Amino acid sequence: MPAVTLKPYDYKVYVTGPFQAGKTTLIHTLDPKAISIEREMREEYRGEKGTTTTGFDLGRVIWVRKETSHDGLIVPKYEYEAEKSEYDGWIAREIELRGVPGQLHFKFVRDTMRANTDGVLMIVDSSDYGKIGDASAILAETTAAFGDIPLEVIANKQDRNDAATPEEVASWLGVAAATGISGKDHEMAKDALVRLLRKLEADAMTSEEQSEESMKASSI
Repeated sequence: MPAVTLKPYDYKVYVTGPFQAGKTTLIHTLDPKAISIEREMREEYRGEKGTTTTGFDLGRVIWVRKETSHDGLIVPKYEYEAEKSEYDGWIAREIELRGVPGQLHFKFVRDTMRANTDGVLMIVDSSDYGKIGDASAILAETTAAFGDIPLEVIANKQDRNDAATPEEVASWLGVAAATGISGKDHEMAKDALVRLLRKLEADAMTSEEQSEESMKASSI
């Protein structure tokens, strides 16, 4: 009998979006010890020098709640392990955050990183109007690959004076809604992730109900 492979996490969240949208920042806000494979940018982008992801970002956090109705907390895995006794009796779910590079020519990396994904955070820099075309292309690539997988569009960098509203970002991308945040703010980043996790739970419950109905129908 073949061995059963267990996932080392409860949910894998694929974090995508255009170049410099704030994917790495959001992941490191939620998990300060996240791993990032990146390089220094050769030239400034929009007046800033920094790094860009060329491989992937990998963060691990725990979603802890006293009750399923609560939004709870998003805690870095290392912090949860050190303080586990404080969460005795709480519901805990381990989340893997997997960020991918946003440059369009890194499509092969994004393709490689999609395996076993449960949900998607699509990050858009709401102040960078020049990247709307890239955002639309990556969103189309993502929905084509995943179908109707739970997805949350994030209108990032709402702390900037030149940021478009979440409603404008949603309109540009042709989606029902976008969540406005600053990826540097832990509470905002946490709320955006929890919105996606709630969609994942609802999706799982719907699948279980459909499975039960199917089993009942087949037994008649």
